[in-house]
Amino acid sequence: MSQTRLGRLTSIVIYSLCLLICLSSLAYGASVSADYKKGYDSFSALTKNAKRAKYRSNWKQLEESFMAIYKRDPKGAYAPKALYFAARVNEELGKRSFLPSDYQTAAEYYQRTVRLFPKHSWADDCLYRRAELLHEKLRDTDGAIADLNVILRDYTRGDMYNKALALHRELRKGGTPAVEAPPVVSRSAEKVSRPAVSSSSKASTSTSVSELSDIRFQSSNEYTRIVLTVSEQPTYHYQILPADKARGLPFRLYIDLMNVVRGNDVPSEIDVKDGILRQVRTGTPSNGATRVVLDFQSMQKYNVFVLDNPYRVVIDVTAPAGGTSVVTAPESGSKTASAPKKEAPKESAKSSAVAKYKAPPGSKKQVGELIEQLGLTVKTIMIDAGHGGKDPGANANQIREKDYVLKVATMVGEMLKQRGFTVLYTRRDDTFVPLEERTAMANVRKADMFLSFHINAHRSSGISGLETYYLNLASSKSAVRVAARENAVSEKRISDLQFILTDLMLNSKMQESKDLASLIQKNMVGTVKSGGYSVRDNGVRSAPFYVLMGAKMPSVLVELGYCTNKEEARRIRSDKYLKKLASGVVKGVESYTKQLGRYASM
Repeated sequence: MSQTRLGRLTSIVIYSLCLLICLSSLAYGASVSADYKKGYDSFSALTKNAKRAKYRSNWKQLEESFMAIYKRDPKGAYAPKALYFAARVNEELGKRSFLPSDYQTAAEYYQRTVRLFPKHSWADDCLYRRAELLHEKLRDTDGAIADLNVILRDYTRGDMYNKALALHRELRKGGTPAVEAPPVVSRSAEKVSRPAVSSSSKASTSTSVSELSDIRFQSSNEYTRIVLTVSEQPTYHYQILPADKARGLPFRLYIDLMNVVRGNDVPSEIDVKDGILRQVRTGTPSNGATRVVLDFQSMQKYNVFVLDNPYRVVIDVTAPAGGTSVVTAPESGSKTASAPKKEAPKESAKSSAVAKYKAPPGSKKQVGELIEQLGLTVKTIMIDAGHGGKDPGANANQIREKDYVLKVATMVGEMLKQRGFTVLYTRRDDTFVPLEERTAMANVRKADMFLSFHINAHRSSGISGLETYYLNLASSKSAVRVAARENAVSEKRISDLQFILTDLMLNSKMQESKDLASLIQKNMVGTVKSGGYSVRDNGVRSAPFYVLMGAKMPSVLVELGYCTNKEEARRIRSDKYLKKLASGVVKGVESYTKQLGRYASM
């Protein structure tokens, strides 16, 4: 086929795809609009129906409806409105349940709306309603003042300005509004240009002082994860500051940890100069608070969230490809800074293929580059043996989870090496590696796949079987139980964690991870059965696992059986059986890579 005909054919295909996408988008938009109107009408009706409003399930079902609208089109016109009404639902529920946790959930929804949509006309409404909740229901007056400061600083023309001014004066007992954050009293001083975004992981009813005991980080040219370990559940405020060339200041993200003191082992300055993270500094902007300032060479997106047992604040930062582009001015209160001229590749294969494709000449090279950008190749695989060191994992019937998952991880790694893959490990011996550092290691090393191995346990010795998980909201009570055990937290905490997860999932390889999990589960069960073993197929499930959070590649968690079941434990103690499990996992990986190869050839 001539270059001219190929070019014309390519143009026709791209035009057809664009037309199909446009038509689909119109129909999809109409559907979202109709669902939003239905949700709004249901909310209005429920607030007026005292009998139905008594039942918690009615409110939570309505919350799920609004979140479904948001997740279907997280950047669409109805996304901020859906988040706003998810907050209103929980606020109304709190009025009836009198539970602080419902008000806290509402406050977090309001905060998320402002963070993701700072320029939306409802942003100042969210800030004001959140300030009222923090002050009146959650006893967090400092947090309320911080939110009012944002209105007085950034929303002077909004309809909430006068209300915010009046409430601000009331809370400060007639004082003049102080819309500047307090300066840091130390060499690490940072005077901020606008107030910080506030986040309380619980109502600020406690005056006990917590300690910042450790600062850890993993950094590369395109990604950094910083972990701040504190002794008590933290309340914190954070803000992104743009680079200031005139003053020689880089991009900075600071976090104020309220009622926290710096531990003796935490230095005031840590020079990193590795990847995009340049320096970490700590200071004391006000009594009872510790400020951690992170200096970055470049920045594009960031996420801040809290994990517990132990409590730690996790900051994920990504930069444009190469890590050298400059972001000129991040938007107020937003997680995503203003994009540089050369943006990083998008996650969506369909949209990227249309946008990135160029007709010949040189098409073969361009297609090869495109395939890599879309993640349609798997060269490097990070293998994670769960637990380790001071964390033994499940322990029953002569099995310590940390020992046997390391065996399987090594077997899988050797088999993958024989097939030409580059294999990396989170641990090769009996070493403790914090859960949040495992995916960070994979991100920093730019792995194309992440496999985490575990052995299950259950109160009932009759439960057995194999199952494979990917990161998403919990798909069942059983998934909640497994996630709670692997995260070393309570099942109640897993429910709270689902809120955090919604934001993290927007940029994760969810569908790819689900596909990978399905192929690994299918091949693992099939290989074990072909070896003469009778095994229960528990299928593919989703749950919010700490160890999978923030992964930028397809990632799964494989449960290799139940050590609390005597028969399954006996098998797991056999190297012959473990090799069958490992072989099935590797076949699943090969099936996934072949599937990607078919996509690439198309």
